[in-house]
Amino acid sequence: MSFSRNGHALQRQVSTISKNKLKVFVFSFFFLIFAQKLSDMNILIIPDIHGRSFWEEAINDVAEHRREFDEIVFLGDYFDPYSTEHINECQAIMNWEHLYDTLTGTYLTCAPVFLIGNHDAHYINKVFAGRASSNRKSARHLHTIEGIFEDRRQMFQVAFDTTIGGKKVLFTHAGINRGWAERHQDLLGTVSADSLNNLTKSDEGWLALTDVGEERGGWAKTGGPMWADVSEHYDEDGKPYAIDGYDYEIFAHTRKKEPVINDAFAMLDAQRPFILADDCTIHEYSDADKLGL
Repeated sequence: MSFSRNGHALQRQVSTISKNKLKVFVFSFFFLIFAQKLSDMNILIIPDIHGRSFWEEAINDVAEHRREFDEIVFLGDYFDPYSTEHINECQAIMNWEHLYDTLTGTYLTCAPVFLIGNHDAHYINKVFAGRASSNRKSARHLHTIEGIFEDRRQMFQVAFDTTIGGKKVLFTHAGINRGWAERHQDLLGTVSADSLNNLTKSDEGWLALTDVGEERGGWAKTGGPMWADVSEHYDEDGKPYAIDGYDYEIFAHTRKKEPVINDAFAMLDAQRPFILADDCTIHEYSDADKLGL
């Protein structure tokens, strides 16, 4: 009997060890898959649209499942076209509806992120509109564009962040500079996507978002995440920086022919899509094949 009891006890012990080993194996297996997924992360970035159609090739590739991305991030400014580009306000509205229909008319493997730009905020919030509207805000189609944002308000946010290539990356429309963050530290606390998005929950928060810097003809020393100029993201020695708490920033807003890309931030308002690759490097969308996407 003693031997039998000991034998059964040993059998149970071996069984328990085997189960634990299996659990460890299963955990390790799925962890490796998850880690591989993280290491292979790629993000499609669409900068300021302003009625332009440069997004079509990339978004159609996604919609028709020719390419897949882990995230699609729009950096804001969907309306208010430049007259010099010969796009009128009606065309800009139709362009947005075409974009929206393309994205919602198919199954996507990720939910697109739509950031708020200064050319969106003045349609969304009256505090912002009264203090920091752009001179291209539409009067003729005001109610139509306001209605678009009102009907789809939950789609839009001030900031988005993620970790890619071991780096913590913050996306906003115009970037976060130290001067603005210091001025509003009591309201913000630690700068994060959450603290920035929470600003839209109060008039005080929206007021902080209205800051326009001297570089853009404003009253503040530097602008906020809706209005900051790319020149406001360098320290006194001319060195580019990412805001504290992040390794890298990605934003747009300052229109240029070519993007401004360095080891601290990427300013991508260059009228074409970009890719943030799994090693946290920025690439032209035209290089997607080279990246194996």
